[in-house]
Parts: sequence; structure tokens; C-alpha cells
Amino acid sequence: MNSSISSIYNRGKVVTPIENKLSFQTDELDLHLFETKVKTSGFALAFDEISLITMLSGKKVMHFNKEDSFEFLPEESLVLDKKQGMNIDFPEAEYDNPTRCLALIISPDEIKETLMQLNESAPKIDHTEWTVDSSTLKFTNNQLLNNNIERIIMLASSNSEYRDALGKLMTKELIINLLQSKARDFLLEKTDSLAGNNQLAFAIEYIRKNQDRQLTVEEVAEKAHMSKSTFYRYFKRHTGSTPNEFILSEKIKQAKYLLANTSQSVSEIGFALAFASSSQFIKHFKSITGLTPFKFKQSSDALLR
Repeated sequence: MNSSISSIYNRGKVVTPIENKLSFQTDELDLHLFETKVKTSGFALAFDEISLITMLSGKKVMHFNKEDSFEFLPEESLVLDKKQGMNIDFPEAEYDNPTRCLALIISPDEIKETLMQLNESAPKIDHTEWTVDSSTLKFTNNQLLNNNIERIIMLASSNSEYRDALGKLMTKELIINLLQSKARDFLLEKTDSLAGNNQLAFAIEYIRKNQDRQLTVEEVAEKAHMSKSTFYRYFKRHTGSTPNEFILSEKIKQAKYLLANTSQSVSEIGFALAFASSSQFIKHFKSITGLTPFKFKQSSDALLR
């Protein structure tokens, strides 16, 4: 959470024994910023319309029924149906280390309008319609969604004369990014079951099974029975990254696993994952993780001791 958003929390709040709340409105959405500074459990909450719930700092444990409970961490989100009740635990909240989250209550008319535009201009590859499926399944925000949420917070809390006009554009962008994030997570998690009848799922599975080779976009597109340009466009739309970015990220994910769980050297792992040289492997690994492979392995070894 950036410093500008942190400063917003220092403004006046509605203070309750458990939750401090700060609210802002535009024509398209209501924004509620919540802050909890004491450990507590069983806090009940529900909203009257479809809502996006996003964690900003700290940890919650969400309870929707006896069988559906999970930890809720920063940069994770939920889209909840109207009047969807929940009970929340705050196991780590403290005065100097508050748990913070936001709730965006989105206009039903804006959701309907955006879905109609998407289904007309950017249909899904499997020809099913875009819908906002509310559920109690959390998903991880991508960078676009994180940036979108931060800009909405800054705009909604401002006094800009263009706030409502910009708010409409940002809300539409938020809905699209939400749909993309949920579709991406579903696609990436269910590739095994979807690969038989979904071209993108097949392509993702092919990439994951061929990390020991230098794959090209042309090869993967051909395996998915799509032209390079069509494959590139649909892949970026549904996953939020280009095919080359995804190929690299999957190799780095596998490299992290091998560094943490095997005795293979950095050069052996780079070779096994088809990097042209150890220096290229190290460069790409650091650009994505912020650490060299050696430093990452050291930190992993320290955690296991």
C-alpha cells in the first residue's frame, strides 16, 4: 500500500469498537476503507449490492459457512453478491500494525453496461458470455487491477471537479480488470480439466510441459490451432500477460521450486530450463524476483533450518 493511501487512513473516521471506516462516493461506486487495530473474531458484515473486497495490509480469516473459511491476505480480492453475509476474524490486528481493507460497491447499471460492451466488442475465445460471477472464492490481483484500485482510491477521496467523469471511466476499467483477473485465475488453475476443449488452456498446459525447451510464440500458437496474431491477442486478453512473459514467468516459478527443494546448482537449473546461459538465467530471475538465484536459495535454506 503506497504512502498516499496510508495518509488517507489518517483522516477523520467513523470509529466503532472494532472497525474504523472512511467512506467516499462517486456516481458509479461507493468506496469504504476499513481499519482494525485490535485482535477480534466473529465480526459480521454484508453489503446491499455486488461488492469488491480487497485486502491492503494485515490478515483476516473469512468465514462464509462452517465449511468455507480461509485466510485473506494483501493483494487478494473477493467479488461478493449483494447481501452476502460473512464473519471475519482479525488474528494479527494491533494499534501500530492495523489490518486494512477496502470495499467497492459498484453500480449495477455500470456492471450491466460494461458487460454488454464486452460481449459485443471483446467476446471470449470459447464464445461464452462475460458475467460477473460473485462467489466466495478469492483471487490474486494482477498489477493492472492493483493500479486500478489505487487510482480509484485516490480519485474518490479527492475534490477534483472531474471526479465523477473520471470515476465512470475508472469503474468501467475496474470491472474489466476484475473479469480478466477471475478468468485468468480460473484458466491457470484448471488447465488440466480445460485443456481438452479450450485452446488457451491447452497452450498453457503445453508451455508448462515444455519448460526444458526454448519455446516460440509461433510454435505454441500452432499447437493451439491459432494464428500467431490471434493467439497473442487472446492470450494477453485472458491472462494479462504476453505469451513470452508467461513462458518466462513459468520458468522462473519452476526455478524457484528447484532452488528451494533440490541440490541442483544455479547453472544446472538454468540449463534444465533452456536458458541460453547462466548469466541470462540470473538476469531474468533477478528481474522478476528481485533476488539473484543464489540469494534466493540462501533465503530458502535459512527458512528450512
